[in-house]
Amino acid sequence: MEHKNKLRRPIQRKVRFSKEENRLIKKKIDESFFPNFQNFALHMLIQGEVRHIDYSELKQLTTEVHRIGININQVTRLANQFNEISSTDIQQLKNELTALTETVQSNLTTLIKLKERT
Repeated sequence: MEHKNKLRRPIQRKVRFSKEENRLIKKKIDESFFPNFQNFALHMLIQGEVRHIDYSELKQLTTEVHRIGININQVTRLANQFNEISSTDIQQLKNELTALTETVQSNLTTLIKLKERT
């Protein structure tokens, strides 16, 4: 017991891993400049940080774009029913909605990748 009191770090924590988690951790240790698990874990636990990124506004934007698409489809059906709009106009609306959806999705993907890197 006396020996334990002389240790610089007398407190011990235990962690259990699955085989896959252990393989992944070993790979990360090998890719790092840390010589062993203890040094790697200490650095990650003390210096590392857990980041929470709130994507709720972007998810809301995606939902709104989807709702716009639903509204356009409803207007298109009514216009077709009463022959008030040409098929060219309908196709143009659909193309614009598709472009808008792709732009929002692309921006969302780019933002997620940027946030994950930082």
